[in-house]
Amino acid sequence: MKEAIFVAEYVKDFATRRAAEAAGYSPDSGYELLKNERIQNSIRSIVNERLNEMNIDAEWVLYELVDNHQIARQQGNISASNTALNTIAKHVSVDALAKQKIEIDDVSDRELTERLARGRKRMNDESEGDISFL
Repeated sequence: MKEAIFVAEYVKDFATRRAAEAAGYSPDSGYELLKNERIQNSIRSIVNERLNEMNIDAEWVLYELVDNHQIARQQGNISASNTALNTIAKHVSVDALAKQKIEIDDVSDRELTERLARGRKRMNDESEGDISFL
């Protein structure tokens, strides 16, 4: 019974310590409970059911991330824009940051912003030239 309460509480907000305490366990035991296969299966089942009911899939997530990036950029929030772009780039179907392509984990926001600015400048410089493509 306590395990079922833990699962029900956990899927509300995925707060492990809070769910454990609400189910009558010590807050620190929540992480151990998450290792239990029965609990994992119950959580997975509930989450999958919710995702199916809401039609949330990888494509939906990607579209939402693109929207978030565009909104953040329009608002001038470069940090939020970069966060969305980074997540988009890691998306399975985009795979823009595959290890053999680029290492970005250790790049600061400032470095990333400078790289983007250099890329934008290159694009503008190239578009000003009289280049025709056949």
